[in-house]
Amino acid sequence: MPHISKQLLEKKRFLEIHRQLFKIITEISRSGKTKIILDELLTKTEKLMLAKRLAIIFMLDQKESMYAISNILKVSPSTVARMSLSYENGSYANIIEEMRKQSSFWVQFHKIIPPRVGRDRFKNFLQF
Repeated sequence: MPHISKQLLEKKRFLEIHRQLFKIITEISRSGKTKIILDELLTKTEKLMLAKRLAIIFMLDQKESMYAISNILKVSPSTVARMSLSYENGSYANIIEEMRKQSSFWVQFHKIIPPRVGRDRFKNFLQF
Protein backbone atom coordinates (compact mmCIF):
# COMPACT_ATOMS: atom_id res chain seq x y z
CA MET A 1 0.00 0.00 0.00
CA PRO A 2 1.38 3.43 -0.85
CA HIS A 3 2.53 5.45 2.09
CA ILE A 4 1.57 9.02 2.81
CA SER A 5 3.22 11.52 5.09
CA LYS A 6 1.64 11.97 8.50
CA GLN A 7 2.24 15.69 8.17
CA LEU A 8 -0.99 17.19 6.89
CA LEU A 9 -1.16 20.00 4.35
CA GLU A 10 -3.20 23.09 4.99
CA LYS A 11 -6.66 22.62 3.47
CA LYS A 12 -6.17 25.47 0.99
CA ARG A 13 -2.87 24.04 -0.24
CA PHE A 14 -4.31 20.51 -0.44
CA LEU A 15 -7.27 21.70 -2.52
CA GLU A 16 -4.95 23.57 -4.92
CA ILE A 17 -2.72 20.51 -5.38
CA HIS A 18 -5.82 18.37 -5.87
CA ARG A 19 -7.16 20.77 -8.50
CA GLN A 20 -3.82 20.79 -10.33
CA LEU A 21 -3.66 16.99 -10.31
CA PHE A 22 -7.01 16.68 -12.05
CA LYS A 23 -6.15 19.47 -14.45
CA ILE A 24 -2.94 17.75 -15.56
CA ILE A 25 -4.66 14.34 -15.83
CA THR A 26 -7.32 15.88 -18.07
CA GLU A 27 -4.66 17.50 -20.26
CA ILE A 28 -2.66 14.28 -20.44
CA SER A 29 -5.67 12.25 -21.53
CA ARG A 30 -6.32 14.72 -24.34
CA SER A 31 -2.72 14.42 -25.52
CA GLY A 32 -2.95 10.64 -25.89
CA LYS A 33 0.06 10.06 -23.62
CA THR A 34 -1.87 8.75 -20.63
CA LYS A 35 -0.06 5.40 -20.38
CA ILE A 36 3.39 6.96 -20.70
CA ILE A 37 2.71 9.61 -18.08
CA LEU A 38 1.01 7.23 -15.64
CA ASP A 39 3.93 4.81 -16.00
CA GLU A 40 6.25 7.65 -15.01
CA LEU A 41 4.03 8.95 -12.24
CA LEU A 42 2.82 5.76 -10.53
CA THR A 43 4.87 3.01 -8.93
CA LYS A 44 4.21 -0.64 -9.76
CA THR A 45 2.45 -0.98 -6.39
CA GLU A 46 0.18 1.99 -7.05
CA LYS A 47 -0.74 0.68 -10.51
CA LEU A 48 -1.50 -2.76 -9.08
CA MET A 49 -3.59 -1.22 -6.29
CA LEU A 50 -5.65 0.84 -8.76
CA ALA A 51 -6.06 -2.12 -11.12
CA LYS A 52 -7.30 -4.32 -8.28
CA ARG A 53 -9.73 -1.62 -7.13
CA LEU A 54 -11.12 -1.36 -10.64
CA ALA A 55 -11.40 -5.15 -10.82
CA ILE A 56 -13.24 -5.24 -7.47
CA ILE A 57 -15.72 -2.64 -8.71
CA PHE A 58 -16.24 -4.59 -11.93
CA MET A 59 -16.72 -7.88 -10.09
CA LEU A 60 -19.12 -6.34 -7.58
CA ASP A 61 -21.14 -5.00 -10.50
CA GLN A 62 -21.13 -8.52 -11.99
CA LYS A 63 -22.60 -9.80 -8.68
CA GLU A 64 -19.56 -11.91 -7.79
CA SER A 65 -19.41 -12.96 -4.15
CA MET A 66 -17.08 -11.10 -1.82
CA TYR A 67 -15.36 -14.41 -1.09
CA ALA A 68 -14.68 -15.06 -4.79
CA ILE A 69 -13.40 -11.52 -5.32
CA SER A 70 -11.06 -11.81 -2.35
CA ASN A 71 -9.68 -15.14 -3.54
CA ILE A 72 -9.36 -14.30 -7.22
CA LEU A 73 -7.72 -10.89 -6.74
CA LYS A 74 -5.73 -11.83 -3.62
CA VAL A 75 -7.10 -8.92 -1.61
CA SER A 76 -8.27 -8.99 1.99
CA PRO A 77 -11.93 -9.67 2.73
CA SER A 78 -12.05 -6.37 4.61
CA THR A 79 -10.97 -4.49 1.47
CA VAL A 80 -13.73 -6.14 -0.55
CA ALA A 81 -16.27 -5.53 2.23
CA ARG A 82 -15.32 -1.84 2.45
CA MET A 83 -15.56 -1.39 -1.32
CA SER A 84 -18.80 -3.39 -1.42
CA LEU A 85 -20.36 -1.02 1.08
CA SER A 86 -19.24 1.95 -1.02
CA TYR A 87 -20.59 0.23 -4.13
CA GLU A 88 -23.96 -0.33 -2.48
CA ASN A 89 -24.03 3.35 -1.49
CA GLY A 90 -23.47 4.37 -5.14
CA SER A 91 -19.90 5.60 -4.73
CA TYR A 92 -18.67 4.03 -7.98
CA ALA A 93 -21.59 4.96 -10.22
CA ASN A 94 -19.47 7.13 -12.53
CA ILE A 95 -16.77 4.48 -12.91
CA ILE A 96 -19.35 1.80 -13.68
CA GLU A 97 -21.10 4.09 -16.17
CA GLU A 98 -17.81 4.66 -18.03
CA MET A 99 -16.94 0.94 -17.95
CA ARG A 100 -20.32 0.08 -19.44
CA LYS A 101 -19.81 2.57 -22.28
CA GLN A 102 -16.56 0.89 -23.27
CA SER A 103 -17.40 -2.52 -24.66
CA SER A 104 -13.69 -3.26 -25.15
CA PHE A 105 -13.22 -3.00 -21.39
CA TRP A 106 -15.83 -5.70 -20.80
CA VAL A 107 -14.37 -8.00 -23.44
CA GLN A 108 -10.85 -7.68 -22.07
CA PHE A 109 -11.94 -8.07 -18.48
CA HIS A 110 -13.94 -11.21 -19.23
CA LYS A 111 -10.76 -12.70 -20.72
CA ILE A 112 -9.02 -12.11 -17.37
CA ILE A 113 -11.76 -13.45 -15.11
CA PRO A 114 -11.16 -17.18 -14.64
CA PRO A 115 -13.88 -19.74 -15.22
CA ARG A 116 -15.99 -20.61 -12.20
CA VAL A 117 -15.33 -24.34 -12.48
CA GLY A 118 -12.42 -26.60 -13.21
CA ARG A 119 -9.13 -27.61 -11.69
CA ASP A 120 -6.44 -24.92 -11.38
CA ARG A 121 -8.94 -22.25 -12.45
CA PHE A 122 -7.09 -19.54 -10.48
CA LYS A 123 -3.56 -20.73 -11.30
CA ASN A 124 -2.49 -17.97 -13.71
CA PHE A 125 -4.90 -15.22 -12.72
CA LEU A 126 -3.41 -11.73 -12.43
CA GLN A 127 0.23 -12.74 -12.13
CA PHE A 128 2.34 -9.59 -12.20
